[in-house]
Amino acid sequence: MKLVVFAAVFAGALSLAPTLALANDPDEAETADVVTRPRPDYDARGIRMGAFYLYPSLAAGAGYSDNVFNTHTGTVADTFFTADPQLRLRSNWAQHALNVTAEAKSYWYDQQSSENRTDWNVSVDGRIDISRGSDISGEVHYKDFHEQRGTDLVGGLGAGDPAEPTSLSVFGGSLALNHTFNRLLVSTGASVDDISYRNTPVVGGGPAIDNHDRDRAVAEVFAKATYEVTPDTGLFVRGAWNDHNFKTAVDDFGFNHDSTGWKIDSGVHFSMTHLLIGELFAGYQAQNYASAAFKSTNGLSFGADLKWFPTMLTTVSFEGARTIEDTSITGSSGYVSTRGQVSLDHELLRNIILSGKIGYETADYQDISRQDDIVSAQVDGVYLINNNFHFDAGWRYVDRNSADAAFTYTTNNFFLALTGKM
Repeated sequence: MKLVVFAAVFAGALSLAPTLALANDPDEAETADVVTRPRPDYDARGIRMGAFYLYPSLAAGAGYSDNVFNTHTGTVADTFFTADPQLRLRSNWAQHALNVTAEAKSYWYDQQSSENRTDWNVSVDGRIDISRGSDISGEVHYKDFHEQRGTDLVGGLGAGDPAEPTSLSVFGGSLALNHTFNRLLVSTGASVDDISYRNTPVVGGGPAIDNHDRDRAVAEVFAKATYEVTPDTGLFVRGAWNDHNFKTAVDDFGFNHDSTGWKIDSGVHFSMTHLLIGELFAGYQAQNYASAAFKSTNGLSFGADLKWFPTMLTTVSFEGARTIEDTSITGSSGYVSTRGQVSLDHELLRNIILSGKIGYETADYQDISRQDDIVSAQVDGVYLINNNFHFDAGWRYVDRNSADAAFTYTTNNFFLALTGKM
């Protein structure tokens, strides 16, 4: 058993390689960000394969959760082990670009074997340079993963409860055309995602929980114009139209969730090197539903993505947004998510990075009387050993307070991991 635990810890630690592997990406070379900045003495060197570089990694770890099923009462604690292999292939061309990423992460629980699972994804993104100032960019992705307990279904031990986390897949992609006219950059494109849920078996046997009324295709067409006031500052305006087409005419309770929507916003992006970079925007958004039972949802949209560098050893980040999201909660057309997060990364020593993060989200469900308030926090530490290994440890906390008591829970997760990379 000790050998198994040691092997799992070694393999699980490798799962965090993607975070620090960014430091080897040429596109990130100019950033002052504490986590992603290049560190030649500790970054993976990669394997040269002609005009490409291959970055393989393997992470292995162990952890502990004090609320495995994310339940309001009758909480169950358990230890778990993880393994996370990843391959990143990056082109090294003077023109154009092509990148491929493949990852799988597996979880094994000591006692609650129902939570054993593997999430995996594959993505390809690239850019074709047409001429100076013009290019076509695109990406294709496939993800096969499991929904967090307590998101849509609750319970896990009683007869009729979901016997395992709900699994789903997302297949999609996007394509954009970008062109620069002197100081004016214009982009236009489209994206689509096909989201498919699998049925969830129940404890004690019997008919599985039917999730196919959540299957949908989400398409969006967008355009953006940015005027570069200075080389470091730009003003932009953008708009988008979306279509959410559910594959079943109505859900299990007789509601049609099909909708179309639009949003328009404007803002500014800026880059004051080694001081402050990011963007701010605000606008208006609306979502109109096919069912007469649902009223339209509309209102302000806004967001921010900022990084502040008080010193070269510290990065303070802020992210926030207000968006309209789909839901499968009975009688609700969707919910308005208003969220924000502040994080701090500090380079304590050249090879020791400490990070902290705290976030808050309000999910306001439409057409019903329900609001969820979610507080999250985490603390992480990374010890860079050399170009081939680093060690990670961390704590995750989530407190969800819902008007529906069944979805109210608090959970703490702790983990240790060792990452091997090339």
